[in-house]
Amino acid sequence: MAPFICRECGNSLDSEHRFCPVCGAAHEPLDKETEEGMGAFEEGEYEKALKLFKSVAKKNPFSAFALRDVGHAAFHLKDFGPAMEFYEKALKIQPNQLDSHFNLGLIHMNRGHVSDAMFAFMETLHMIHPLAPGSYYLGLFHTAESLTAQCRLNLGTLFKERGELEKALEQYQLVIDVNPKNILALGSLGDCLMALERFDDAIKIYKKALKVLPEGEERLNIQNDLGVCYFKKNEMEKAVEEFKGVLKKNPDHVNAIYNLGQVYYHEGLTDHMKQDYEEFVKSSKNAASILFSLSKSMVSAASAKKGIPTEETTLIGDSPAMNRIHDLIKRASASDATVLVLGENGTGKELVARAIHQQSARHDGPFVPIACSALSESLLESELFGHEKGSFTGAIGQKIGKFEAANQGSVFLDEIGEISLSTQVKLLRVLQEREFERVGGTENVKIDVRVIAATNRDLKQAIQQGKFREDLFYRLNVIVVEMPPLREREGDMALLVKYFLDRMKAKKSTRFEGISEPALQIMRQYRWPGNVRELENVIERIVTLNDDIVIKPEHLPVEMTGNHPAGYASGSPLVLPKAGVLKSGEKDLILRVLQESHFNKKQAASRLGISRPTLYQKIRKYGIGVK
Repeated sequence: MAPFICRECGNSLDSEHRFCPVCGAAHEPLDKETEEGMGAFEEGEYEKALKLFKSVAKKNPFSAFALRDVGHAAFHLKDFGPAMEFYEKALKIQPNQLDSHFNLGLIHMNRGHVSDAMFAFMETLHMIHPLAPGSYYLGLFHTAESLTAQCRLNLGTLFKERGELEKALEQYQLVIDVNPKNILALGSLGDCLMALERFDDAIKIYKKALKVLPEGEERLNIQNDLGVCYFKKNEMEKAVEEFKGVLKKNPDHVNAIYNLGQVYYHEGLTDHMKQDYEEFVKSSKNAASILFSLSKSMVSAASAKKGIPTEETTLIGDSPAMNRIHDLIKRASASDATVLVLGENGTGKELVARAIHQQSARHDGPFVPIACSALSESLLESELFGHEKGSFTGAIGQKIGKFEAANQGSVFLDEIGEISLSTQVKLLRVLQEREFERVGGTENVKIDVRVIAATNRDLKQAIQQGKFREDLFYRLNVIVVEMPPLREREGDMALLVKYFLDRMKAKKSTRFEGISEPALQIMRQYRWPGNVRELENVIERIVTLNDDIVIKPEHLPVEMTGNHPAGYASGSPLVLPKAGVLKSGEKDLILRVLQESHFNKKQAASRLGISRPTLYQKIRKYGIGVK
């Protein structure tokens, strides 16, 4: 008889076992409170489970299982901060917990922390053991093969975000070698091959995926990707055939409509629109809608060709965080709803506003921005609403305000959190009634505008402090786009650097063609308090002050390298080592931060912008002695 079950792998244990012979986990009997928590967890009652698990962990603060249980409950409640904290505590005691490593990887992946996520998934792969069916917390992963496949799929996604397509391709291929019908791996492999311009190979993979996929949205997405591949291979007739095939089954498939419109514009096939209408009207009630959307797509292509800013030319990034922003922009552009863009300074809030306007039905109308924080209260009201002649000293004639100038278009109110309460009242009326009075006037001016607002302030906190009207907040808070800071867009760094260098090369203002890997790694570890705007300024400074073709570590500003050697005095010249600059700089920076934090690893990791497991890894890597 085997009365115990290993809580790590599900293996049956005899009572005399201190360690599981399958996975090596320390044996620990279950108490009544833990069993109740497990029951609540399995029923999806995560709040109840969290309360029970915390009680157990309080009584057993050195139990890796108890700490992990709390982490799991918090994870399923999407309370990722505490989940990370308890996972890290558990792993210090028992480093071979598969699900703790795996879930940490998911959290880091969700937050855009590419390096930390990769480390977590690689750690999981290194220690995967045979799983018995019903393993406690591994969810759908009832076998080592399924868990391995998901780790490799995640690693492939992360490599792709870093632009390391060959490494991503390798991970997807490893999954397909074990399971040739894994749809996620097939689709992702096709994407990588297409990005590497191996179009024939990508087409084979997409067709293979279509053979095993049932009817549904996922199949249509793969068929759309196949059309894109034909388009890039310059086989236009086949591309059109695939896009139309998608639209016949789903007339509202946004990507297929967009792509078909792009093909028609680039190939000068505008005469196909009438034929399309006749074709679609037989199979879809949405034929008119499809044709309208196709027309918008063709206008978008024409605008891009003329150099008019569009999403593709202004918002650079392919990280998970930025892909969510791209998706939000597309959804917001399809309506006239008010948009509130949140984010730190320099994250690109105005670019989001311009992209929404450019992709909307108002793209032919004006886009009128105004910096609310740059003007006094009286001047701001005049700028927003205009004024009548003689309404105040210096008003020598009637002036049209920004709202009136934006009629039939969009107005962008930057830093709306800085406007006064009295102006907020007037702005509320504009949002509610779409009308206002000019300063000093009595006549109502009616307008048709879309309002896009932005701020770097916490408006909910401003409401509590009495500095922002709650009713105005809810009028603005219809569609919210929260821009991620650059430090959470690790996979986008190389793309952004290339974009800024290419733009400067187009102006013939630099010889620089790229960036070295050591310099790029240093940039990825920097916190970027000024975000993308700071990055642009740094690139401009580098190409202005240096005569080279590749950005190297010695070109980077001192505050970024952080590699002051021992005995370095403020104000003295910094001499970078000729070789091993990344390793030397990182080791010195970690040691300095540890010393300044009195070797408090949690505080040091926070200051360095990395997780504690990553900090421990680097301490071991560099042989740094800690107390």
